[in-house]
Amino acid sequence: MNPCLMVTHNALELTRKAVDSVFSQDVSVDFMVVDNGSTDGTLMFLRNRSVQLYYSGVSLGVSRAWNYGLRYFFELGAEYVWVVNNDAVYRTDCYRELISDGGLFVTGVGVNQPQDIQCEFVKNVRPHPDFSCFLIRREVWEKIGPFDDSMALYASDADYHLRMHTAGIFAYTIGMPFYHVASGTIKNATPEEAQAIRWQADRDRETFERKWGCKIGSKEYYDRFGSEAPCPAGT
Repeated sequence: MNPCLMVTHNALELTRKAVDSVFSQDVSVDFMVVDNGSTDGTLMFLRNRSVQLYYSGVSLGVSRAWNYGLRYFFELGAEYVWVVNNDAVYRTDCYRELISDGGLFVTGVGVNQPQDIQCEFVKNVRPHPDFSCFLIRREVWEKIGPFDDSMALYASDADYHLRMHTAGIFAYTIGMPFYHVASGTIKNATPEEAQAIRWQADRDRETFERKWGCKIGSKEYYDRFGSEAPCPAGT
């Protein structure tokens, strides 16, 4: 079993490319999509593809959607799950390289130009996990538990990284590039929805600060990792 989990909310054109790149992997993929109440044709598109689809009808938030898919696969007996964004394009060897690394929590690294994923891949391990493309193994899920869904859209990735670090689990990138359209969801949202996303992002960062006593990206935050650099996502 090579499970893959994607969370979607609108952004149909980006989602098409992301889904195509998952199906283009050079290993077989068991593909689940959790759709958070899309209204732009994304749901119809997904129903016409060979994905296992969970449609919530309303937005669960990213953290709850991740937890739903991860719990499903790990309860089925999966040893690992590849979690991807719907606003990114992945190389055909991305999943295979993440699996073969053997690490407990390994990620790719987002790049800004589509041509930048075409270069020859040279593995480069660095302590900068990117939660837009990560492989999590069962051992991590069982030890750390689910993502903290009190942070619905943002900051739960940085929270998870801190929790892994505290538990002695090294999370890192192997330098596998993927093309990431940063903030693809908010860029494709209506003005009203974009404002709601920004409001929730602020609330999530506040929740993180109350939990850890520091702001994401602050000196105090970085100091918690010692020589290991923290995740830049979720800031």
